[in-house]
Amino acid sequence: MSRLRFLGSSDSQGVPRWWCHCVVCEEARSTRLNARTRPSALIEGSERVLIDASPELRLQMTREGIDQVDAVLVTHAHNDHILGLGDLVDRARWTNLLCPVYLPEEVVPQATERFAYLERGDFYPKYAPLKPLESALRTFAGYQVRPVKVPHGWNGWSYALCFGGEGGSWGYMSDCIGLQDLEPWRGLDLLVLGTSFYHEAAPLEGRSVYDVLEGLELIAELKPQ
Repeated sequence: MSRLRFLGSSDSQGVPRWWCHCVVCEEARSTRLNARTRPSALIEGSERVLIDASPELRLQMTREGIDQVDAVLVTHAHNDHILGLGDLVDRARWTNLLCPVYLPEEVVPQATERFAYLERGDFYPKYAPLKPLESALRTFAGYQVRPVKVPHGWNGWSYALCFGGEGGSWGYMSDCIGLQDLEPWRGLDLLVLGTSFYHEAAPLEGRSVYDVLEGLELIAELKPQ
């Protein structure tokens, strides 16, 4: 049996924003009730598999008492999903423990460009290699994983992840709006869907994720368990 643990669940800028003094951010500063870090998740089962590496990854791991992961799945190369890779590589460097990072093939060159030092010398490729997920000859905590390209609004595109195995079928779709191909996502046991405000008033052409009301409509269509 595996467990999915959410390490962070905010939008791309975190809550509170360090420059913002709105009611929401001031509440998060004063009570910490709604203070949230950026999105990372952890599958815990036959192994520990991290989904995305947020900029707060070191703080998330320290807070949760997690000192090792066996593999990492990255959905796309935006800051809020990838900047924690440096922390993961530092762990591999100091422990000499393998920590492979799997990304959709289209994302690998973007991550390599962002973290060019990972390809220098012979240490980083050996202990923290960046590998295309499509050709991974392995399961992840007992699940086969398939990346599916999805629209990310004005941010272009992202990838969502389809999981299947003895533990059931589920999807992780952190950044999406205007999904056209619904078939891979119908009738799953679980669908993780990232949303923004309850109701987003901004024009559609300037948005990058569903709001909560739109997310509920999508869930009603897809009918996850």
